[in-house]
Amino acid sequence: MAGSPRQRHNIPLPWSWRLTATLLPMVGVVLTVLFFQVYIAPQISKGWRYPFLTAMLLVGTGLFSWVVFGILSQQQSAILSANQRLEKQRDGLNALREASYAMTTVGVWTDIVQNVVDVATRLTGARYAALAVLEDNDSFTIHQFFTSGLSQDQIDKIGHYPTGEGLLGEVIRHRRPIRLQRLQDHPASIGFPPNHPKMENFLGVPLLYQAQVMGHLYLTEKEGGFTADDQAIVELFARQAAAVIATAKFYQEREVFATLKERERIGRDLHDGVLQTLYGITLSLDNLVDSHDNLDQETATELTRVSETLSLLMTEIRFFIQSLESSAIDLRIALTDMLRRLGPTDDISMTFYDERYLELHPERIHDLLLSIQETVSNARIHGHAKRIFIEWTSTDEYYQVKVQDDGVGFVYHPDTTHTHFGIRNMTKRIERWKGSVRIASQPHQGTTVTLTIPWL
Repeated sequence: MAGSPRQRHNIPLPWSWRLTATLLPMVGVVLTVLFFQVYIAPQISKGWRYPFLTAMLLVGTGLFSWVVFGILSQQQSAILSANQRLEKQRDGLNALREASYAMTTVGVWTDIVQNVVDVATRLTGARYAALAVLEDNDSFTIHQFFTSGLSQDQIDKIGHYPTGEGLLGEVIRHRRPIRLQRLQDHPASIGFPPNHPKMENFLGVPLLYQAQVMGHLYLTEKEGGFTADDQAIVELFARQAAAVIATAKFYQEREVFATLKERERIGRDLHDGVLQTLYGITLSLDNLVDSHDNLDQETATELTRVSETLSLLMTEIRFFIQSLESSAIDLRIALTDMLRRLGPTDDISMTFYDERYLELHPERIHDLLLSIQETVSNARIHGHAKRIFIEWTSTDEYYQVKVQDDGVGFVYHPDTTHTHFGIRNMTKRIERWKGSVRIASQPHQGTTVTLTIPWL
């Protein structure tokens, strides 16, 4: 803790100064008397000698004391200023130590970065702080932007985060600290977007760790402005913050690598073990139905339904394996792969009228694939279709998949959906996303199944 005001001003003088202050007046008196006896006394009458000497001693002593104590006062002020500066630096170092400890109290990388920003405001007294994290393959483009001091409402009103232009980009481009009393006076300043809070003074420093940029820290709106001491403390803090962020990023990458390896192992076990077993069971069921003419119709239908269920299950497992291998899943590629696994695809035509299917979340793709598989299987097995057409369309409000076939068709009654196992499951999957299933069919006119799902 810093000392009290009384402790700061009651600074004892060094013994050498006290000795000097004692001896110099004595030397001054001796020199004044000698000077008077040699040069002045012979020039005046005896009656005026002692009054004149007394006056000289008084004036000389006063002037001498004024000069000496003026010098001592200046020295004492200098010592006081230096002491106050040392105390401030000590307070800053204590705060830096506490800040460094606070940075290590969270484990998730994004939480660590946010904590660095929050701690920086407490360390410096700045009202606002931000930390820009750059793209891995582009050291001049901001990838993530963390803030402190702004409410969520303010962030929403400001809109998009900075892209690395203006004064913030100046720190990024030159990798050196910038300290300003008025950031608007800097030639690189380009102003603020609408709804941005007012900001005057500014301090920006790069976060460097082993010559690598971990990010850039920006501080604004410190009462009285940022000083050279503030900059020195923040630069020390930035080095420690860079090391903490680099370490957290390293462990995060290790965890991601370990997770990917584990996902790869799980996917391999599922493919080599579970899928092959299910595929063998499905072939056995299909062979059983095809090779035994004496099976009654009810048994054959039930065996076919079980085979279809196993096919759906295998599709789910394949989709799960694909999701383990990649965070991004292409609906078109996944659909093509799924249809090929169902058998020859010469009877199927696919049309995609736009590429917004690339925006779909994997879980939405999962439910779409299973619904399309159910529809295609019904068209082939029950509808005896020779041609099947699959179309993708989308608008700003919804996306739609239409599956149309030229099969025998059937009389469809919406109120009997609960009795159709496949249609019931398909409807549940689509309704999960607030979507709808529309089935249009008549005998000898084929069947059209339309899946419509809103984006939100």
